[in-house]
Amino acid sequence: MSVTVTQRVIDKAAYQENGFLYPLKVLDEPAAIMMRAELEAIEQLQGHPMDKAQCNKTYLLYDWADNLVHHPVILDAVEQLIGPDILCLMTNLFIKEAGSTTYVSMHQDAAYWGVDADDVVTAWVALSPATAQSGVMKVEPGSHKSIRTQINTYAKDNLLTRGQEIPEDELHPDRQIYMELKPGEMSLHHFLLVHGSDANTTEDRRIGFAIRYVAAKSNVHAHNQSALLVRGQNHTDIAMERRTRKLSRSERYREHAKAMRKLVRSMLLPEKEAGLKERVRLFVTRQAAVLLTYYRQFKGG
Repeated sequence: MSVTVTQRVIDKAAYQENGFLYPLKVLDEPAAIMMRAELEAIEQLQGHPMDKAQCNKTYLLYDWADNLVHHPVILDAVEQLIGPDILCLMTNLFIKEAGSTTYVSMHQDAAYWGVDADDVVTAWVALSPATAQSGVMKVEPGSHKSIRTQINTYAKDNLLTRGQEIPEDELHPDRQIYMELKPGEMSLHHFLLVHGSDANTTEDRRIGFAIRYVAAKSNVHAHNQSALLVRGQNHTDIAMERRTRKLSRSERYREHAKAMRKLVRSMLLPEKEAGLKERVRLFVTRQAAVLLTYYRQFKGG
């Protein structure tokens, strides 16, 4: 692959060995502050923090998120890992309020995404200081080379939908490292990497924007989901989303609702070994989430 003189060459060998890279600068500090201000202006206008729906596939709702998903620095780095044809499968906005008890248990993303691929990478962009104290991501180097057992806990303060976590006897805390980031910096990690984060014990919010990229190759499948083509050409059978930055507010919410219906129907499916109680719980959650997308679509927000 050719690399332009302005493109920063990343350490692909280190990524393949460890499953992650950090820190990589995306935005300068003033730009990061401005992007955070745009996010918080939306919250102030609506009178409450971003809700769960707004925190998923945010790029279909707001220009600041669309700009990040298409940012050339991010895409240049991702291209070096998964190739020139790139889809954004989803995004997740992770906000931990100051002094909150919310956390993310140690887990692997691949088990729940319904994606058949190896070329899947997350760009995690910090919009506030991301430190060990504020609950930055911690990872287990090299853990992307094998599948671990995961159980659904539905723990109250866990930011994951099912509270999925890897049992302690399958973890290696002595090997874990914190990927600390300044506002405007990002980390990259493989979707099989074991990772999680602690509570935010600082006096500032911890805001991270996770962008999930997948190679748009013909052998890549994301069952019943949709994605946005952000670079190159699409060679998959995944349904394509419309870029919404030129659309009206109501049109944006309609596109977002359609994409979210596909997402929840795919990601809230039970595992093959799930018992009746788990299946019923996920069915009810899935149906409620689908109904909410229709409500938001017709309400227009």
